[in-house]
Amino acid sequence: MKHRVLKTLMPVLALGLLPAAQAEMSREEFQQLVRETLLEQPEILREAIIKLEEKDQLAQQQQFAQQLKEQSQQLFANKTDGIMGNSKGKIEMVYFTDYNCPYCRRMNQTLLEVLKSEPELKVIVKDIGILGPDSVQAARLALAAAQDAPRQYEELHQALMNQQRVQAAALATIAGKAGLDAKALQEKANSKDIADKLTENMALFRGLGLNGTPALVFPDGTLIPGAIDAAGLKDVLKDKQS
Repeated sequence: MKHRVLKTLMPVLALGLLPAAQAEMSREEFQQLVRETLLEQPEILREAIIKLEEKDQLAQQQQFAQQLKEQSQQLFANKTDGIMGNSKGKIEMVYFTDYNCPYCRRMNQTLLEVLKSEPELKVIVKDIGILGPDSVQAARLALAAAQDAPRQYEELHQALMNQQRVQAAALATIAGKAGLDAKALQEKANSKDIADKLTENMALFRGLGLNGTPALVFPDGTLIPGAIDAAGLKDVLKDKQS
């Protein structure tokens, strides 16, 4: 960051610090002048860092807004996603999750609590796998259920979330206990359709500038990066109902 700030400062300092008579000073002399100025006035560096962070944040917000607009159909109207809550609910929310993310397990408990009092909430689950091969296989299994057994998707989702650590070797057993045809589901999970769906979810996730789970996204651009408690989520939902 400091090197980047110094690079940004160079033209500014050149305009403010170099007398006309010294316009031909060497690079070494100029760098020494910059160094001495920053040592004498360190607040310049602090202010520059703040400005740079603000600029980066604005750029991220603009990227998020643009991607949200361009990918709205894929985010909120893709019929191959798993659903929690009311599949026809008026309040829509996309939920990016990984089955081996401890914060996602916490977020899952929040959602279960909130859904009890929010009958119009439709949670569109975007299963992704960013925490290793086991997460990838678990996501593929869930995506397969969303397509082949949508009514049982949430039951499988909860079964996976209830694991302390989801391992690929245990997926068939988990699916069977959730009342699904484990063999057929795993065949679907290994198909190209599901591989493409997982790639699509990851592209949406990265395109929005997200880098961690859980993440909640609303159609109006509201983003909640990370877990939130039930009271906090209910407050957010009140705004969506007004």
